[in-house]
Amino acid sequence: MIPARLALPCWTGAADDRARALASIDAWAGSAALARIVRAFGGETADRRGAELLDWLDEFSAVHWDFRGGAERNLAPVATLPDGVESLVFEAAPELGLAGPYSPRLADYDSVLMTGGMIRAEIVKPRFARELLAGGLKATCVVFLGGFRAFAGDELDLAPVFGVRGDNEFEAMVRGMELAFGPLGEPEVTGSGAGRGNSDWRVCSWRIDGLELRVVAAPSSDPERRRANTADTYRFWADRVRPREHRSVLVITTPIYVPYQGAGAVEILGLEHGLSVETIGASGSASDLGEHSQRYSAQNHLQEIRSAIRALRSLRAKLTTGDQSGTE
Repeated sequence: MIPARLALPCWTGAADDRARALASIDAWAGSAALARIVRAFGGETADRRGAELLDWLDEFSAVHWDFRGGAERNLAPVATLPDGVESLVFEAAPELGLAGPYSPRLADYDSVLMTGGMIRAEIVKPRFARELLAGGLKATCVVFLGGFRAFAGDELDLAPVFGVRGDNEFEAMVRGMELAFGPLGEPEVTGSGAGRGNSDWRVCSWRIDGLELRVVAAPSSDPERRRANTADTYRFWADRVRPREHRSVLVITTPIYVPYQGAGAVEILGLEHGLSVETIGASGSASDLGEHSQRYSAQNHLQEIRSAIRALRSLRAKLTTGDQSGTE
């Protein structure tokens, strides 16, 4: 019998949101599925709980599962994993929320947000958004959030395959929207900078059959040190781009990133801005790019389990501080 997927934090605006989110975080961190993986690397979670467990998991995963070392995901060196780990990871992935299928909890959202990523994701996520809309999902606006991250590694070879006219994430997001929603025409454009610096930003907008489409490159909150990260894109959209009347958000990402990016969405869009927010992963049909489809290894899953640990740890800390933000 396959265990059910563990509940992940979401934000509905209900009085029990904090309690439910805390319970889901602690159940995920203390799950048997995660404990089995930790044990395969010589660790033990049984004698720890709550914040203490997440603190320990952060340190443990930094030693064993941080294969990137600050590099982009597709540039991480291939590691040799202990015997039996691969099967453990793939067995645990559905229970930990890193694998589909997913479906939205609601039938109607003000905004659908897609998080940027590697070049395949820029094609897949708009396809999934279009798939949901064709299946009856209601939304006023579909937004792609990312930055001006330059292509690296295999992205340079994939760009011409998908017809991307440019060398960065923003151009790939525009191309993904074109492929999913048809010819878009000339956009309405606002922004700052030439699209090369970490502090540059841009918003391109179209209206197609009553649906607002936007592609957003957000600036970094620390431009001297790094490009914009997921948290930067969430905050930029919520503070600078979001129509004030938009209160409900469906976030679409790649399945392997759902726990990590979903926790960040709850922290920033839910707690900080008081929005209703839910995160789901793209379907298998939308993700099917034939010979160019993305294949995720056990190493990739372990890296994103670490990302989830860090995001859930951050969210748990915010939930337990008594912070009363999120009341716009």
